[in-house]
Amino acid sequence: MAIRIPGLRDRHGRRSSVKRSVVAVLSLTAMVDLFTVLVVFLLQNYATTGEVIEIPEGVKLPTAKEVKDLKPANVVIVSEKGLALNSDRIMDFQQVRAQTDWELGPLKDKLQQLIAKGEEDKKALTSQLKSAVEKMKVGDKAVEQEVDAFRKVTIQADKQLDFLTLKKVMYTVTEAGIIEINFAVMKTPDK
Repeated sequence: MAIRIPGLRDRHGRRSSVKRSVVAVLSLTAMVDLFTVLVVFLLQNYATTGEVIEIPEGVKLPTAKEVKDLKPANVVIVSEKGLALNSDRIMDFQQVRAQTDWELGPLKDKLQQLIAKGEEDKKALTSQLKSAVEKMKVGDKAVEQEVDAFRKVTIQADKQLDFLTLKKVMYTVTEAGIIEINFAVMKTPDK
């Protein structure tokens, strides 16, 4: 039996003269669609996880193993230099520490102003339309109500801060009408 070169054969066993093309043709429209979807996906993911909190000078955050991503909120900064809300200085640290009353008046006033402004902005938007769109998106499933951003506070407190000062800040924040309090921490590296 003879050894034959592999390849396509016709019905008589002879090599076929049909040449296969090595060049593959790609559809440009499909490639553009693919890259458009990829770019939109990456932009959406970056927008939700690309949030970086600016840590002011003189604040060393405590560490924690279990953390979750912070969402946009007002930031209360407590350090040895003083007390600030969204980088606006409110009180000196010594004033906060020396105060015997649990409620810090200037902080409470500023927070209540932010809440009032947030409520006005919320009324300006058509919340009925927003809720109707959410119901249409989800269907009949129950939608978990999320706390408004102006009713959330993230506390950046120095890890050397005494607990009594931090407790005064937390008490004032809750008395001002804030519903959700989060603490900014640094994640400990996994070993």
